[in-house]
Amino acid sequence: MRQLLALFAAASLAGAVCAQDAPAPPPKTENDGLDPTAPARFAKLTFEHIDLNLPAGAPFGDNANSFIFEFQQPFGSNSLKLKAPVSSVDVLGDASYGLGDVSAKLTHVFGVTRSHGMVVNFELVADTASRAELGGGKWVAKPGFIYAVFLKGGHIFAPAIVQSLSFAGSSNRADINQTVIDFYFVPKFKGSPFYMTLDPALTHDWENEKTFLTTALTMGYKVGPMLGGNGQVFVKPSVGLGADRASDWGLQVGFQLLNF
Repeated sequence: MRQLLALFAAASLAGAVCAQDAPAPPPKTENDGLDPTAPARFAKLTFEHIDLNLPAGAPFGDNANSFIFEFQQPFGSNSLKLKAPVSSVDVLGDASYGLGDVSAKLTHVFGVTRSHGMVVNFELVADTASRAELGGGKWVAKPGFIYAVFLKGGHIFAPAIVQSLSFAGSSNRADINQTVIDFYFVPKFKGSPFYMTLDPALTHDWENEKTFLTTALTMGYKVGPMLGGNGQVFVKPSVGLGADRASDWGLQVGFQLLNF
């Protein structure tokens, strides 16, 4: 794990050096929700399918499907995001939908210059799932830190580290203690309504001593003004790598309304 943390620190330092050498990016004309140091007001509805990595011959299914609603409200240098999933997980033979684990995330942005910015956040995941397989069975605290670097041409590199730690919930469910190191990158497509993000993440599960990689690619289109804000549609495929991965692959499709 020390190697993982060293890799995170090296990536952040490399981004900072690049930012010092690069000219300052042009002023932002629209908050498109891609810059973690500039949280936007949004409402988002996503459908997500995950193909779980279960042992061969599992008696039931290995599919997880969710409709996820998210709402974020900025206030000053802070923002609050609420998330509520309605899910179906057929690993126990019941494919009906029910409420999953609801969460709230508070974010604070600070130290923003023309070359970089920093974000601290704290997410609380509540044990609200209507059935055992729809949630973790635990209350989970998730503090996190992001160091965003604004590169030449308007590109953004924003590595992050998040620690998930359970502190309450069912004594029959496994404790949660995970560290995620995320390497978020946003290439800038000047003058284009299309956008993209690349999001590889390395996870270490301290409870089970497992490490795996997931990589996600978001491809979106800015629809334009609508409903008092700006609409976006997106698709986000993901893949899990490593023998200890939690899922083989996943796919999200969704719509969000920003700045309304």
